[in-house]
Amino acid sequence: MIRSVFQCVSALGRARALRRAVVAGAAGLLLGGGLAHAEGSSAPLNLAQYKGQVVYLDFWASWCGPCKISFPYMEKMTAYYSNRKFVVIAVNLDHSRASADAFLNQVGADLPVVYDPKGAIASKFDVKEMPTSVLIGRDGRVRYVHKGFFQDKMPVYEAHISELLNEN
Repeated sequence: MIRSVFQCVSALGRARALRRAVVAGAAGLLLGGGLAHAEGSSAPLNLAQYKGQVVYLDFWASWCGPCKISFPYMEKMTAYYSNRKFVVIAVNLDHSRASADAFLNQVGADLPVVYDPKGAIASKFDVKEMPTSVLIGRDGRVRYVHKGFFQDKMPVYEAHISELLNEN
């Protein structure tokens, strides 16, 4: 059984659940465990701390053209939903932290960033394209996966966020 990301499990159970949790791009799957460490980074991604919130988990890299367009959008959504239980977490997949930091400075980003240079977190979510955004509902379930970022699809992205925020 794959458990909710917000469910409290033992450290061993969490590790086993994370190995079992593979998100194949289909909405509605439950995430295993709640803790995924970015290899080479001192900061783990602990999704359990966002219990009860809608999480927009965005995987990006400095060399990704559409990522440059997606960051202003994510900043806008963060500001727009600032009084709602909504959080954006940007997961960087660059091998070079300096490249990632230069990108963030260039786009003027002020979002929480987790560095995942070996792709450990990305592999848990079966990320194959840049950017990929995973929308997680308040219940800890993956509800939507957006592959790529397209300006003409922004109304769809916003509708997904709004739908999840309006659920009880």
